[in-house]
Amino acid sequence: MKRTTRNLFITAFATGAMLLTACGTDSAEKKTDETPAKENAGKVTVVTSKSWKLSKGNVAKLEKFVGDKVEFVNGETDGNLDAKLILRKDSPLGDVAVGLTANNIIPVAKAGVIEDVKVPAIPGGQQYEVPEAKGAWALDRSDVCANYDVEYFKDKGLEPPKDWKDLADPKYKGLLVAEDPATSDTGLGMLLGTVQAFGKDGFVEYWKNIKANETKFVPSWKLAYNQEFSQGEGKGKYPIVMSYSSSPFWSVNKEGTAAPTANVPGTCYPFVDYAAVLKGAKNVEGGKKVIEWLRSPEGQSALMEDLITYPIDTKVALDPKLEKFAPRPTNDKMLPPAEVDANRAQWIKTVQQVIGG
Repeated sequence: MKRTTRNLFITAFATGAMLLTACGTDSAEKKTDETPAKENAGKVTVVTSKSWKLSKGNVAKLEKFVGDKVEFVNGETDGNLDAKLILRKDSPLGDVAVGLTANNIIPVAKAGVIEDVKVPAIPGGQQYEVPEAKGAWALDRSDVCANYDVEYFKDKGLEPPKDWKDLADPKYKGLLVAEDPATSDTGLGMLLGTVQAFGKDGFVEYWKNIKANETKFVPSWKLAYNQEFSQGEGKGKYPIVMSYSSSPFWSVNKEGTAAPTANVPGTCYPFVDYAAVLKGAKNVEGGKKVIEWLRSPEGQSALMEDLITYPIDTKVALDPKLEKFAPRPTNDKMLPPAEVDANRAQWIKTVQQVIGG
């Protein structure tokens, strides 16, 4: 699971000091973004979000496919990736960017940052193409999802919630901790999921209902999961938390036989990550090959392995543990990115008025 603007979102997890970042412990080093990419034949520079990493083994596979040395630059050393790409559009930090999301790709495209290159289609990829962002190619999904404490509901003899409506039911009163959509990617995912479920005319009433149901709202995923959630490291009092659909994967016991957390299936909303060759790139062909590899079966498996995300290519089999404890959510539809771009600020403002943010 990762976070993007994706604040992916990814920090230390509750169990076993695991990280919600790349799962490889020997990930490739990144350079800072102090200087623009320099022309250098035989090299392609990948600008990444903070949490985006590939293991050394997978970097080697990437370089073999590309035919060039691949270097990585952290594009979020002093700000968000999308803002940095726009700021540096006349002196790009590299050849290709990864870690952009459906929620920020349109402003980046409108700023003239993306080179409209073509890459081969993949099964399932077409539905995530963004007409307003030609040249941006979907790579993987890191869905936002409510998680629940399995043991809590078993001990209470209470049926776990199944969807958004359940979370507003009085029998789950005071059990949910969620994040502010203005300050958290998981909070934003919840907002977009409720707009999708209840419509632009109904989502506000829903937020009023969950507020009345004594939902606690906090600024970040880290605080919600690690401190307030009953299965977090702080052993908080809330047995339901807005997190990621892959979170139960990280909570599986050492034997690989059980997980203390599970997803509320009807609350999942897909966050889709994108890659794009940057205008002004010194190695356009190399950048294009990077995207082609990341969308190949080998690359899709590498992203799943290192980032714990769901491949866009629907023919790529999930890791068995991911499939068992955190299967790909059935909701694979996202709101049109152009609709989100046009309305997100107002939607967030409206929700904050409800929750007191």
